[in-house]
Amino acid sequence: MIRAGKCLAALLSAVPLLAVSAERGFKPFTYDFTAEAALATQLDVDNPNPQQLQEVFAKRRARVMEAMPEGAMLVFSVERAQERRLEFQVPDSDNHDFTYLTGLDGIHSLDSALLLLPAAPAAEGRLDEPARPWAVLYTPMDPEAIARRTGIEDVRPFAVLEHDLSVAMTDFRDWRITQVRRWPLAAALSRAWGRTDKVLYLNYPRFFRLGMPEPSRLEEFERIRRFSPEIRLRDSADILDQVRQLQDSWSIANLRRAVAIVNEGLRHGFRATRPGMTEKQVMQVIDFVYRYRGATLGFPTSVRRSGVQTPHDGEAIPEGWIEFVGRSGGAVFQAGDLVWTDTGAAFNHYSADIQRTAPIDGRLTERQRELYEIALDVQKTVIGMVRPGATWWQLHDKAMEILRDAGGYDEYYYYGIGHFIGMDVHDEGDYLVPFKPGMALAIEQGVMPPEGPRVAFEDDVLVTDDGHEWLSRDIPIEIEDVEALTSSPGVFGFLGPREQD
Repeated sequence: MIRAGKCLAALLSAVPLLAVSAERGFKPFTYDFTAEAALATQLDVDNPNPQQLQEVFAKRRARVMEAMPEGAMLVFSVERAQERRLEFQVPDSDNHDFTYLTGLDGIHSLDSALLLLPAAPAAEGRLDEPARPWAVLYTPMDPEAIARRTGIEDVRPFAVLEHDLSVAMTDFRDWRITQVRRWPLAAALSRAWGRTDKVLYLNYPRFFRLGMPEPSRLEEFERIRRFSPEIRLRDSADILDQVRQLQDSWSIANLRRAVAIVNEGLRHGFRATRPGMTEKQVMQVIDFVYRYRGATLGFPTSVRRSGVQTPHDGEAIPEGWIEFVGRSGGAVFQAGDLVWTDTGAAFNHYSADIQRTAPIDGRLTERQRELYEIALDVQKTVIGMVRPGATWWQLHDKAMEILRDAGGYDEYYYYGIGHFIGMDVHDEGDYLVPFKPGMALAIEQGVMPPEGPRVAFEDDVLVTDDGHEWLSRDIPIEIEDVEALTSSPGVFGFLGPREQD
């Protein structure tokens, strides 16, 4: 993970789907959901074909350059420098933009940066070769090895970045022919920048808290600006968010796999659950299955006795600090309880997000069944509305309407109806635009009267060309299915404390 302040101390195929006005800050770019969804079925996410994977990341870089209205983009690999103010993040959340564009993570992404420069054939001046797009990766590791790994042809030592940027900041009108020929990348960047308004997109912190120490790269970003008054720095998220929120083949394949692993984990967890077990024991069963299947946690698994925590039954977890507060505790399940879980396996950086509620002893009481049916009606109705052109607020308003008509339960519904998912469980996305094919959503809601019992669901949904794919439909949610699930014995049953006594 880069420590930019130290490393730069010396300096410092398809269909154009997305059309927007210039005020939105990006151009239409090529994305074909039908083709991406079809390719997703051919990918082996456990043992991916290296050539297929390189093609995926090359297409991502091409989309980003196509979406850039001007200038160049420089994305550093970064460390987790600050806690996120509003959402949960995994340790590599802040590095996801770099991983998204290169496929590199962990040790292979340390102290690295990716420069993207779209072709600028109409720019003033002549190069020694035809104008073309550039994707240049700077690494402290063996450039040849990283080139083989990523498929990026131009991989350079990280120390060269300072030189390339410094030279490129010189106005192209001042370049001698010898220099143009000697440094073709810097020349192309200088030419594309022109004489004024040299736009450079940089990966500013996505997750920030003003009261905490600043990430070191911010100082270097300002240093670049100070060296050239024409430099205009912009946030790369303005471009990357628009591309990342439309899931490509690799994203779709891994989201499907993450959901399938959650399905397996929840089945084992609910089969193991019975009176006498604690919340944490059930959580450990679920999490063990995730890790056994090669997944990590998209966020800490929560297992709760009797349902979802609400403002009426305890202190809420402060925004941004979910990982520092135990989400599954020592409460012991008793006969007649409901068990609720909020959980998500992450596979190759893509996270599912699922909530389920089930009767611990295999049978819903009359009151539990009443509330369960209301919640299930909301969930099915809202998911049925997901299609291109629909909006988040339309879904939210329909959920509130059903809850209100069912008995005023909208008063206790403190969720919003959902959020985008992807590389982060609460992934980046534009909540102001209608749904488009390729967006991945989590739909969450619940019936939560303060006196209980409480029932909540969350499901993962992919927007398709003509509607949606309910990714988590196979995870038991119908009453007869969840009752059968918690009635059946599980392979982890011998771990219960009552038998040990």
